[in-house]
Amino acid sequence: MIEFVLVKHSRLALHAALIFAAGLFAAWPVVRFRLHGVAWLPRQTMRFVTALMGRGPSIFRMTLVIFLFNSAVMFVQMVSGFHPFVPKLFGLWTGLNVGIMTFMTSPTALPSLSTLPKHGWVPPANVTVLGGFLVLALELPCYWFTLAMGMTLGHEVQAGAFYTMAFTERARAYALIIVPVLLVSAAAEAVSIRGSVAHMQQQSEDM
Repeated sequence: MIEFVLVKHSRLALHAALIFAAGLFAAWPVVRFRLHGVAWLPRQTMRFVTALMGRGPSIFRMTLVIFLFNSAVMFVQMVSGFHPFVPKLFGLWTGLNVGIMTFMTSPTALPSLSTLPKHGWVPPANVTVLGGFLVLALELPCYWFTLAMGMTLGHEVQAGAFYTMAFTERARAYALIIVPVLLVSAAAEAVSIRGSVAHMQQQSEDM
């Protein structure tokens, strides 16, 4: 199963990474010129996700929401591979949205994150940085390989394969390989958010 994901789809995963990077690059003019109309949907998506967390969410709750959101989005994008072009379009669109959400949304501007509890465990700076690194090292490759599986699904369907038969193998690989990695990534992201917001809160108190 690991070979199916990492070997069979390595070339198209690189292709997906380049498409995602193109989407990130396309976000630059949106951020630079404050094109709020284009930015509306990704910013509302970010607000929706943080609203699901509730006010002052625990690390566990943030992990759960991030995991469910990411796994659901990636699964939908993989199953969209009834034609290889569709996952590619999703990759470009997601890169654009991630770029916009990253550079146009401050964590403290989101109500649920700006009210994180000041008591309890606060990740030290090195753990916060490690969490952010793990998100990049785990979540992004999961996304690229998921897109790649969607692309090959589209190629097989266009070549005459039955969608359900081609999809079954990918669904199994997704459940056994991608989902566990996404859970680890979500926990790392929750820890990173907790540490980053706590650090910003401390800075604002010291000023």
